[in-house]
Amino acid sequence: MATTSALITGTSSGIGLATAIRLASDGHRVIATMRDTSRSGDLLAAAATAGVIVEVAELDVTDDASVAEAFARAGDIDILVNNAGASPVGSIEEFSIDAWKSLFETNVFGLVRCTQHALATMRRRQSGHIVNISSITGRTAIPMFGPYSATKWAVETISETLAMEAAIFGIRVSIVEPGAVATPIRDKTGAPDRNSPYRPVAKNWGFSVGYDHVHARGPEEVADVISNAISNPDTPLRITVGSGIDELIELRSRHSDEAWVELWSSDTADFLARFTDLTGVDLTKRT
Repeated sequence: MATTSALITGTSSGIGLATAIRLASDGHRVIATMRDTSRSGDLLAAAATAGVIVEVAELDVTDDASVAEAFARAGDIDILVNNAGASPVGSIEEFSIDAWKSLFETNVFGLVRCTQHALATMRRRQSGHIVNISSITGRTAIPMFGPYSATKWAVETISETLAMEAAIFGIRVSIVEPGAVATPIRDKTGAPDRNSPYRPVAKNWGFSVGYDHVHARGPEEVADVISNAISNPDTPLRITVGSGIDELIELRSRHSDEAWVELWSSDTADFLARFTDLTGVDLTKRT
């Protein structure tokens, strides 16, 4: 049986690194890509520890030429995992237009660039699997994650549409929706400006995200989900994984649009009390 090839974006750390190691351990040929290959040390060390081989390749998802070159060097691939992304924080008003453009360039257009290159050969071969990493924020909206959430809602729409279009060519699509996962991307997220006029509602965001991150799962759990989705053809289109996601989706389903807006924009003391009443979770606890 021929070895399947998997190209993964954003593998220098976190979910991408864990997925590269897991898929290599599953027996796939893994092309582990990253924007800066000088940051491949952790990946290569993890591969050595696991006793597997990964091929490190440069790929900047925001650059047409870089994407084209990486896919040309990889050859025909059977699996594409679109993982590269950024998760900044900011209010709609305060997030600059340049920052909006940069974020969409990475999280959305980068994913589309890679997907288009993969589809050309997958269609010809009448098989393939594209796994797109979304987020809990692709299913629910909360304050201060508007820009990031907007990109992930776009990923959800693109992925669902692609699943319909690609099915006629025998190509599968999976949307993996992590909740809180302990990865370096959390350290890059930052925090809202303490002098922001939106600080009252940002505090509600902070309590929720802070609680989830204390209870975050490891990136290996996401890698396991990706591995299972690849090996199991009956896996549903959307797969949730990590801390807090199913609970927040369920909580959103119990609220009208108006009630959801009112909950998150309420005074912080009221928000915390109501959140505990609704979920049984005390967001002030960090243990």
